[in-house]
Amino acid sequence: MRQSSFIVFLIMIFSGSAYSSLSVDDVFNMIAKNSEKTLNYTEIHSETIFTKEIKVTGKVSFSNSGAMSKYVITPKKSEMHIVGDTLSLINSDGVKSISLANYPVLASSVNAIRWILSGEKDKVLEHYSVRYSLMGDSWIIELIPINKIVLLKVLSISIEGSHGDVDVITLTKVNGVNVSTTFSRQ
Repeated sequence: MRQSSFIVFLIMIFSGSAYSSLSVDDVFNMIAKNSEKTLNYTEIHSETIFTKEIKVTGKVSFSNSGAMSKYVITPKKSEMHIVGDTLSLINSDGVKSISLANYPVLASSVNAIRWILSGEKDKVLEHYSVRYSLMGDSWIIELIPINKIVLLKVLSISIEGSHGDVDVITLTKVNGVNVSTTFSRQ
């Protein structure tokens, strides 16, 4: 009886040790290797002045080149494509394009996601201070903007996942509004 308890104890210790030494660099590398894909998502925008909560569903695709496309299915169909510095919105009103350089707060959240997914840790560190925590094989990377203009609007961007998969991204704004995006595999 004692021997079997000891063996179970050793298995528990050694099975967790592979992940207990997982560094933030390891996580960035695993995400980057796993970044080219299409995922379903559900996005919840917390309470605003005019609404209780907004729920958006759709598909999002990422490429290892940093391009990102978001297809909104509900509540109203639209598409958003981000290539380089240009964000294009396609909906029933037509096509509108903007340069992210003119919208530093929007660029901050978009680029943080693209840089995380493409494993560009140097770019992330250039624009954010990074907090990292690990519990088992699950991790959380919290990004705090360094740019003072962005920090006046965005408190943090939290990325949660396990192994090389990003499961939830939460944008927390200064005004208390949260945008939480949960990804699911197809």
